[in-house]
Amino acid sequence: MSWRARSFDALPALSVRGPRLRSALRRVTLAWMFGVVWLSCVSGGHVRIFARMLGFNDFAFGLMSAIPFLATFGQIVASALIERTGVLKYQFVTCAAVHRGLWWVIALIPLLLPIPSRAATAAMLTVLGLSWLTQSLSAPAWMTWMGRLVPRRIRGRYFANRARLSMTGQAVVVIGIGLIMDALYDPAAGDSAAAQPAVLHVVCAIFALAGVFGLIDILLFRKVPEVLPPAPPPAAARAAPRRMGLRRFILEPLGDRAFRSYVLYGATIAFSLTVAGWYLWLNAMENLGFSNLATNVLFLVIAPGAGVLSARGWGAAIDRWGRRPLLIVATAGSAVGLLPWFFLSPQAPGAPWTYLAAAATCLLSGALWTGVTLAETGIVLGFADGNGQSRYVAASAVLISAGGALGGLAGGALTQSLAALRADPVRLGPLALNNWHAAFAVALAARALAIVWLIGMPEPRALPVRNLVRMMWANAFSNARTRVFYPLRVFGWRRAARRRRPGGPQGPPSAPGP
Repeated sequence: MSWRARSFDALPALSVRGPRLRSALRRVTLAWMFGVVWLSCVSGGHVRIFARMLGFNDFAFGLMSAIPFLATFGQIVASALIERTGVLKYQFVTCAAVHRGLWWVIALIPLLLPIPSRAATAAMLTVLGLSWLTQSLSAPAWMTWMGRLVPRRIRGRYFANRARLSMTGQAVVVIGIGLIMDALYDPAAGDSAAAQPAVLHVVCAIFALAGVFGLIDILLFRKVPEVLPPAPPPAAARAAPRRMGLRRFILEPLGDRAFRSYVLYGATIAFSLTVAGWYLWLNAMENLGFSNLATNVLFLVIAPGAGVLSARGWGAAIDRWGRRPLLIVATAGSAVGLLPWFFLSPQAPGAPWTYLAAAATCLLSGALWTGVTLAETGIVLGFADGNGQSRYVAASAVLISAGGALGGLAGGALTQSLAALRADPVRLGPLALNNWHAAFAVALAARALAIVWLIGMPEPRALPVRNLVRMMWANAFSNARTRVFYPLRVFGWRRAARRRRPGGPQGPPSAPGP
């Protein structure tokens, strides 16, 4: 037995079915329950505080949003390695473990460099770049592996249930971090490490804890079997090209109309995400005055919680109606969900309506973005188990990342150039619009454009969008009617109406009087 087979306990197989498949899927779900703790520790209001203490300005926040997408270009190398070696599991576990472990290095930056300083800012952005680069080296392997492991007929429901089961842990971690940070952090003292050293030390400890949970997530995949692809016919094997250059990985997939339409959509929607990016957090904490706990609950509890509650419905709808109609409906809704942020402005302390409106916005956006994410995952997994396999996965990620990287850089340049608006916002009636609202406006326009690319996207088994909209409207109307008129049923309104009908149990109506 080779070293690789001894180290990674579950041996590869041509097919995984029955109890072995169920066990593997349960382990994948369990791994993400640890992974979601890592995700909660490396995102949130404490990351904003840490970045400000290192010396971040608005452009640095935009660059931090763009880094994950810039690093995605490493997926070309990852896909080339997969096609040359055929190895998925070893590549994923090794690269993803480095990705998670680099958060320990980020936790050490304040101990090694003076803060705030440009050196500390550059160090964090550099380590983040290395971390996301190793993640991009692992992503095609994971997507291709899951595309072979998870049967097509249950993908939507499986990933929806996986997200639902991991939500409890995320909510507990996010609320706990928010309570700790609110107990230690004093907004009046400013984001200064010298004024609030305890806050800096706690955030570094949170990042170190994130590395531990992130590694547990990755190492749990050792017991998940790798599914080998079927051997190609001899003629196809002889005809397969040996050179794996830019043309094979990028240009050839673009000849597929479905792939081309999805990439245009994905790049545009990624642009809309990163151009707003961290400025939603900055607006909530520094403009609207929400606390760490309140902001964390908005973006990391309410929004994901709404996604969890809606995930099963989205998953079943994707399996039934198709991915393209769901993407159109969910993307249109997400564009509408961005509008309320223009109308929220700082209020006097004790006015609760601003936070309630923000919570309702996050509730709607969380549900809609879950539909977008699940549908996109289904499309990419369809590429993974089709003719393109890892090459299509890597090409889609690289091309979409171009939009995300451009959005982060554009958002950073736009908000930094309009930074004076924070002190003197543009006032339109009751509205007070600053530089972050300019980024929201660009994101709104990009989401509207993204829908255009989906209109011509072919998906043979998908049903028409109008049928989906009609069904959703009918269900909403039926549910509302039931809730409104059910009390009348309880009190016998329908029975009394039947007795008054002509020819009913009491006979025909009596003749009119003189």
